[in-house]
Amino acid sequence: MNFDLCIDVDDVARAVRFYVNGVGFELVKQEAEWAQLKAGEHTIWILKIDAGKQGAILRDYSRHWTPLHFDIKVADMESAIERAVAAGGQLEGRPKPELANFSDPAGNGVDLVLTK
Repeated sequence: MNFDLCIDVDDVARAVRFYVNGVGFELVKQEAEWAQLKAGEHTIWILKIDAGKQGAILRDYSRHWTPLHFDIKVADMESAIERAVAAGGQLEGRPKPELANFSDPAGNGVDLVLTK
């Protein structure tokens, strides 16, 4: 099974910087309103969607709780944290040595998980 994942953001360039430089996804193509990334066999689409009311949905790119988030496996937690912060991620907590909670530049939840 294969799937694509779409991430709504307010700034495509900032999101690409975080997901490519910060967590290691591969950039396939980038335009002003969208970008295509790869993570292994999976495609991740970064989509610029303006903040504000769109139908029944109110989009707000301040930090928000997301019921779905990435768990990104890393071999070296300290280096991964440094890269993610340098690329615009916000470290929110280290509840365990093998886990770091982040938000991406658009406020979406992302966790770094140490591989064993």
